[in-house]
Amino acid sequence: MQPFNLTVKLDGENTELTISEIDGYYEIIHQGHIIAALRPPGEDWQLLPLDELIEKVPLFESDLDPESHRIALHSPVINQIIAEIESR
Repeated sequence: MQPFNLTVKLDGENTELTISEIDGYYEIIHQGHIIAALRPPGEDWQLLPLDELIEKVPLFESDLDPESHRIALHSPVINQIIAEIESR
């Protein structure tokens, strides 16, 4: 799947995210930094925290999200991301 951009509403503001599939995991990228990933569907989608993602996907330190870029992904946003992935 080709990477794609998605605009979501976070804390009342439109936020641009990029979704990229690598080795069967869907990375969620904000401002050029990976903030989380989704595990592919089995029974349910699962949001992977960065510490678990590091074990699954080869990353460079510069790919990871520094504290200054940390954003919270809430269920409605995660569901919006999943729906967009499934529609592609």
